[in-house]
Amino acid sequence: MRRAGFTLLEAAVSLAIVGVVAIGALDAYAAEARAALRARQTAPAAALAAERLARLQLLDARQLRALPDSVRSGAMTTGPWRYDWRAAVARVADEPDLYTLEVVVEWEGGSYALASRAYRPAQAVFP
Repeated sequence: MRRAGFTLLEAAVSLAIVGVVAIGALDAYAAEARAALRARQTAPAAALAAERLARLQLLDARQLRALPDSVRSGAMTTGPWRYDWRAAVARVADEPDLYTLEVVVEWEGGSYALASRAYRPAQAVFP
């Protein structure tokens, strides 16, 4: 005579299957939460780096050679995060009028960098 219902072995196997699926779902949720946090931190850093690089690109050759302190470094706080940024300018070797511009934004747990080049010919002096 056959009884209706599950045996203890069938219940244990089904519980193990549910557990494995639940662990996979929780792991996927945790990965999504980490990615969302990273995006919330990186988006302001990318915007800040782009803005600071745009400011560098507006400077003339004299200002690029002697970078003002207000353009060289600073900090910004947005929400719970603090972003420290620094800008650097270097002349390209064998190219007297070409400069490499770089901005690095750092925060706790990450950093974001942008670089570009700017051509600033020397001012011609006419007698």
